[in-house]
Amino acid sequence: MSYTHIDIFWILFSACLVFLMQLGFAMIEAGTVRPKNTINVAMKNLIDTIFGIIFFWLVGFGLMFGSDVGGLFGTDLFLIDATNMNDNVLFLFQVMFAATSITIVSGAVAERMKFNGYILTSVIMIALIYPLYGHWAWHENGWLKTMGFIDFAGSTVVHSVGGWVGLAGAIMLGPRLGKFSRAKVTYFSPGNHNFIVFGVFILWFAWFGFNAGSLMKFDAFVTVILLNTLIAGAFGGMGGYLLSLFFKQRVGVEVFSFGVIAGLVGVTAGCAEFTAVDSAFVGFVSALVMYVSDHLLIKVFRVDDPLSVVSVHGFAGVWGTVAVGFFAAVPDAMSRMELIGVQLLGAATAFAFAFPAGLLLFGLLSMSRQLRVSRRNEYIGLNVAEHNARMPWVETIESIIRIMRTQNLKGRVHEEKGTEVGTLARFFNYLLESLHNNEFDLKRANMELRAQSIIDPLTGLLNRRGLQEKVEQSKPLERPCTLIIVDIDDFKQINDSLGHSVGDTVLQGLAIALKNTTRPEDILVRWGGEEFLIVIESCDMSSAEEYAERLRSAVLAAHFDKVGKVTCSFGVSAARNQNDTFDTLFEQADKALYLAKKLGKNRVCSW
Repeated sequence: MSYTHIDIFWILFSACLVFLMQLGFAMIEAGTVRPKNTINVAMKNLIDTIFGIIFFWLVGFGLMFGSDVGGLFGTDLFLIDATNMNDNVLFLFQVMFAATSITIVSGAVAERMKFNGYILTSVIMIALIYPLYGHWAWHENGWLKTMGFIDFAGSTVVHSVGGWVGLAGAIMLGPRLGKFSRAKVTYFSPGNHNFIVFGVFILWFAWFGFNAGSLMKFDAFVTVILLNTLIAGAFGGMGGYLLSLFFKQRVGVEVFSFGVIAGLVGVTAGCAEFTAVDSAFVGFVSALVMYVSDHLLIKVFRVDDPLSVVSVHGFAGVWGTVAVGFFAAVPDAMSRMELIGVQLLGAATAFAFAFPAGLLLFGLLSMSRQLRVSRRNEYIGLNVAEHNARMPWVETIESIIRIMRTQNLKGRVHEEKGTEVGTLARFFNYLLESLHNNEFDLKRANMELRAQSIIDPLTGLLNRRGLQEKVEQSKPLERPCTLIIVDIDDFKQINDSLGHSVGDTVLQGLAIALKNTTRPEDILVRWGGEEFLIVIESCDMSSAEEYAERLRSAVLAAHFDKVGKVTCSFGVSAARNQNDTFDTLFEQADKALYLAKKLGKNRVCSW
């Protein structure tokens, strides 16, 4: 085919519009995935464009449009050298289509595929899978083309083939971490809804070149294709709007936006065959096909497709291709049913070829450990794991979450100077500092309260609660020990005759006398009332009795204001084995004390 100058201008202008689709897809993907993976998907869109151009020039273009062999593949036009103007024009337009087909795959495998593995996928897709099917459907001698198969701008050639390879990738990769539980599907909120909307605008604009440029000439019929493309996209968007409103009671950004794209995918096969009314119907139904198939994949088959590319491009592409059989003018020597049959065959062939090829490709990548990233890398995000690309505001949020989880109030978030996220970090650090200071004050207050709760305020000795914190009741003692109970003789008479203030003075004096006599390693406790308790780390009964006798003598020698002399009775109990509990020893010492009182007081008894 030879081109006029105006044809060349139109085709090259359309090629530039199609190239702009890479930006649209990149924005949609970056907006749909979580922030920790946005740089990774943007890089994938860039890298598949680069390798797509290289390998389509090296291999793909020749297989797709070279001299035909049996309607299966081409044998020349490899590494075209820019000497043939017609080849140049065709290549520049078709290479943009090839790049689009692999970009579709990137959405299905987003957030968990290794970057180098994706590069290999791009190479095989562009060099073999896409051009082989493209030859069958678009080359003038391709076996599907000669049967009458119609796919004007690639609902199946570009979109369904990309969708089926993406389906294979999503299945082989498995779902993202946390996507599915036993009976629940976790919704991962997009990182930037605005990017999704902006990306749709760019794609819609670029789609005019995608469809109308496929006419490969510039005449009045371009207006028909442009109008059909415009109408189908609009009705696809309306379908997404109504679906979102009916099922979610609000307008969801993703369903609404993906409805527009589904409508554009659906009309692509027949945009040169449909009327405007046909295009409106095909676009609207494309949104329904997209929504139903996406829910089946997620809810029934549990296929994790982050950007719904299998539904938007694969299933909507099938619908658009089959719709040509229903609405297009029937070619000569064909019946309506034959046309529908050929369209079904072409769509089925795309699946039968691209899906198994994708399974084989991703299976080989899996065997060579080039498919899925590690759990740790998936958790921290592919921005950092695959590219060491850090986003300050994402790191700030992750630091805040980490501090909240660990409750480490001494931690600090890095402050990026002169940025909004730096301001956020500064205020969060100020909050942490305030909380840390309050925590310090609270700990100090708690320590003071605890000291008050375990110290007897009258004598300054440990109280019963203080001892209980040292010795767990009703459990075998960790070390063998001896208990000595000290009880003031006739203390009630002192209180009744001289008053409680004098009784308190006696208690304070006794505490001093006992404290001056006991050893530093022993535990001296005011047990309650006029009773004191001494815990000795020894189980030698004779030594304990001698020790108690010294204590009794010290008390007897002490002088008490307004009372003079005070005597005490002592009960001693020593552990016999490791199984003796504190309660057992206390009960025995109390019996010994009772015996000392019964025998005349001011004496030491043991049990």
